[in-house]
Amino acid sequence: MPVFKSPMGRVRGRGSAKAGTETFWHQRLTALALVPLAVTFAGLMISLVGADYASALRVMRSPLVSVAMLMFVLVGFYHMSIGLAHVVEDYVHSEAGKIFLIVAVKLGCLGLGLACLLSVLKLSFGSAL
Repeated sequence: MPVFKSPMGRVRGRGSAKAGTETFWHQRLTALALVPLAVTFAGLMISLVGADYASALRVMRSPLVSVAMLMFVLVGFYHMSIGLAHVVEDYVHSEAGKIFLIVAVKLGCLGLGLACLLSVLKLSFGSAL
């Protein structure tokens, strides 16, 4: 079986891209973290069905709920950016298009994540009316 790694790459355990398996592990760990966070988020949303705005605001002002929602947003958008970047790397074949789309994915996830963080913080600190 041919070996496609350099001698130094075999020693360090890294492939030809010199990146190793870092993003693989990040995606697996964020997926694992998202399981309880998504269940918590879904349970919270189900419990708020039919509630008025004041009740939802009261729930969101709880520090435990706010921290859980912030973690869900942070981990979720990081996980999404890794996954979408992998899709672009696998299915876009032109190098210029690949670079453009990866930058767009990363900036889009960052922008949407920051908007969600701002929304959760506004709700938790009570400045949203």
